[in-house]
Amino acid sequence: MIVKSKNLYMIWSVFSLFILSMNLRASITSISPVLKNIQMDLHMSSAVVSLLTALPVFCMGIFAPLAGKLSERWGIELTIALSVLLIGVSTALRLIASSPVLLLVTAILSGIGIAITGPLISGYIKKHFPRSSSSMIGVYSAGMGIGASLSAGLVVPVMHAFHQSWNAALAIWSVFALAGVLVWIPIIKKSKQSQATKNESGSQKSRLPWGNRYVWLLMIMFGLQSGVYYSLATWLAPKVQDVGYSDAYAAMTVTVFSVMQMICSFIIPIIINNSTKRKPWMLLCALSSFTGIFMLIIGGISPVFCAALAGIGAGGLFPLAMILPLDATSTPKEASDWTAMIQFGGYIISGIIPMLVGVIKDMTDTFDIALIALLFTLVVLMLLTLKVTT
Repeated sequence: MIVKSKNLYMIWSVFSLFILSMNLRASITSISPVLKNIQMDLHMSSAVVSLLTALPVFCMGIFAPLAGKLSERWGIELTIALSVLLIGVSTALRLIASSPVLLLVTAILSGIGIAITGPLISGYIKKHFPRSSSSMIGVYSAGMGIGASLSAGLVVPVMHAFHQSWNAALAIWSVFALAGVLVWIPIIKKSKQSQATKNESGSQKSRLPWGNRYVWLLMIMFGLQSGVYYSLATWLAPKVQDVGYSDAYAAMTVTVFSVMQMICSFIIPIIINNSTKRKPWMLLCALSSFTGIFMLIIGGISPVFCAALAGIGAGGLFPLAMILPLDATSTPKEASDWTAMIQFGGYIISGIIPMLVGVIKDMTDTFDIALIALLFTLVVLMLLTLKVTT
């Protein structure tokens, strides 16, 4: 199928971008509801099992700078397709992951695929949707949210359907990658670069803006909000189980968190598309997450309600953090480079945070102190928001 009409091509681009985005969290969020099953079967400590989410996040940072280099060689569209294919293959390999080492390898490979895809999607949005980049970030975020929601909410029923096989329950989400690559094929076929574009890409090599202080601050902000998200994605279900709720209820809690995150990640960018004000929205979202985590710590309140509040905050913070570099850049190449640098350092920061939660849990035998550390993280994020954003 080759999309010939310009309008149809743009509609297909939006749809394809949405399907591709479903791959960028599912391999991570599907872990949490079956975390205890993995721990028991493979005899992994809390600190080691937390690497299943921490390692891909680290890789999403470490390998982000490769995005620009690879896109210079193969083009944005083909590089995105190959990266999503890598996510799919690594997810499918979990079907045969019978040892901690192999399971951790699949986490690393999926992280590399996500690392390359993320910055290039920002560049693709800047290139094809310059006047509606905020709304397209909403589509991008919503796709990730739906992928996360489906994988988190259905992984336990799928495990039961496959005779308690968490391997099958984790591997099945490779279907997202298959769908993503298939719908992206017309985009690759349509992307015939002009000679001028080739000349431009030849003269403008990928270069991360290391000397830009503003980008460093955006990197820290991105890392903090993302670290809170991944900590909750990893440890929310075990926390809920720890206070006596069933596996099914814990999975539902993670699903509510993911669904609220998905809804808000779609709605908030659309609301602010024609506005230049980012600060009020970032503060409100951070405060929502803070309130949800605080209520989860004090107890006596429905974990589902707490998860909903935290999901609202996470749903707003991620797309807002993605919009900020697009606001400040003028070309697709610049947008990709800024995003690559922000994700390089930001995901390394955010990969440390869920690991610290696991380490603190092992040391104190309670999640509450670890969750207090997340509250402190959100306070720092709010202070940076007051300083950096408009």
